Amino acid sequence: MAAFALGWSDADGKPYRGDSGKGVRPAVSMLAAEAVGAGAESALPAAVAVELVHAFSLAHDDIIDHDERRRHREALWKAYGVGPALLAGDALLALAVRQVAERPEAMTWVSAALVELVQGQAADMAFENRPWHGPRQVTLAEYVEMAAGKTGGLLGAAAAAGGLSRLDGDRSKARRSLVPTRLIARGSGELRP
Repeated sequence: MAAFALGWSDADGKPYRGDSGKGVRPAVSMLAAEAVGAGAESALPAAVAVELVHAFSLAHDDIIDHDERRRHREALWKAYGVGPALLAGDALLALAVRQVAERPEAMTWVSAALVELVQGQAADMAFENRPWHGPRQVTLAEYVEMAAGKTGGLLGAAAAAGGLSRLDGDRSKARRSLVPTRLIARGSGELRP
């Protein structure tokens, strides 16, 4: 199921040659490492971790939103059922944690991104009970903040954790060295109101 969630196989386990995603988050990790003078390979644990977190979040998001399709094929839950898809998502998250478990500063960034992601998802769910027009409507600012939480936090973790490979774990230096990631998310088209 993890291979299916990552776009590597079809539901029967056969290799899949279709859309497996853009790979933005791992690319950001590796580019951040290069930006601070380290080799891209030094960011591989962070790159793998953020891609696994992303896959976990998509698996759970599709269940929450009842989305039956992801990347032009069945969503994970539609292919395997809700329970197995939840467990596969949880397994992807556990594998992500394993990737950065021995890198405390990277783990700090990934866990902070998870908090932002959950807050963004909670806001997204709350918007389902609010109108898009009239009194109590969801505002553009609220929507952008929700999307930034779901997307920007993980992009930030990708950049910071990748950049930490050369910055000796200095979080403040990593934050100052890298472009604010919510702006990256908006500019990349990852945030679409």
